[in-house]
Amino acid sequence: MKEKKTKILYVVSTLRQSGPTNQLQGIISNLDKSKYEVQVLTLSPEPKNTRLNDFIHIGIEVESLNLSRLKFQLKGKQILKKYIDGYNPDIVHTSGVRADIVVSKLNVPSKHCMTIRNYAYEDYIAKFGSIVGKIAAESNIKAMKRCNYVICCSESLKGMYMKILPQNLYVVQNGVDTKKFSPADDIGSKYSLRNSLSLPSDKVVFTVVGSLIKRKDPITIIKAFKATNIENRAVLILLGDGDLMDQCANEADDSILIKGNVACVDDFLKASDIYISASESEGLPNSVLEAGRCGVNLILSDIPQHREVFENNLEYVSLFNIGNIEELMELMNNEILKFSNEINYDLANYLEENFSNEVMSQKYQKIYDLMIS
Repeated sequence: MKEKKTKILYVVSTLRQSGPTNQLQGIISNLDKSKYEVQVLTLSPEPKNTRLNDFIHIGIEVESLNLSRLKFQLKGKQILKKYIDGYNPDIVHTSGVRADIVVSKLNVPSKHCMTIRNYAYEDYIAKFGSIVGKIAAESNIKAMKRCNYVICCSESLKGMYMKILPQNLYVVQNGVDTKKFSPADDIGSKYSLRNSLSLPSDKVVFTVVGSLIKRKDPITIIKAFKATNIENRAVLILLGDGDLMDQCANEADDSILIKGNVACVDDFLKASDIYISASESEGLPNSVLEAGRCGVNLILSDIPQHREVFENNLEYVSLFNIGNIEELMELMNNEILKFSNEINYDLANYLEENFSNEVMSQKYQKIYDLMIS
């Protein structure tokens, strides 16, 4: 007799291009298809920078409630409950504050797990302001308390939530698509990519990937770069958008290229020499995993989530104190002075072995099996 598959419904706001969307695809595309039947449900219409077609292309079934945020507030709970009752999944896996909160309130027979990728009080207050941010954070915390399977994307995050949540918490560290994000085959390939991206071949290329927001602190990176004694030997590239975009542009000079959102982040990383993150807080940083997997040297703010990626392998990374322009400037200068064209294959291999999407998905599958056992 054929064994019944476990039905999983993944509920998210949209499939916009973002770290959580990339993680979701990594989980689903590496599931054991003989054991699991899956579907993705989005709550709202897709934005311009959607990855919907990427999911469809690899055979992932996607449906949508197609509700605006206002309509979702008015009647989303009832519509979502009706959908879940009709699909009748064994497990509902949510990611994102709206999905987490609403599903945690539904009276459905499905088991519920949620993935938490940030510390609510830090992230939402920084994003929405002290009043709205605190309300959003407390609503999300209440949702977590109603859920028996809260899965943090890092040990660091689990440690923070253990102080305020009463139940047992789980950890599955983020993964990286090791096929898409991989080192250039050789130096020639790396410089061919630079040529195709109109990047200089005679300069050290520093790259930053992520939202241009206060928590990511791009201004510190720009100021440190401008303070280096580079003598026109390097360029700084910022990939991403956010409410600090105009301030970044005002601070930038001719050696700083602000590209906004791009579709080919992997190509920029493969063509780069050094990746920088000045983040004040993270869940577990996707862009750091992606950059390191591309064999790019790393300069990172000294936060627990960055240290967690490397644990006893801190030789792979240079760390500086949060917001310390002088320390970051010195690390940039050191990278320029000792620069060689070598690709860091040891770092790339370390991340493939420890942080691949396959490893991540296998850990989720163990939790799914626990949930229905």
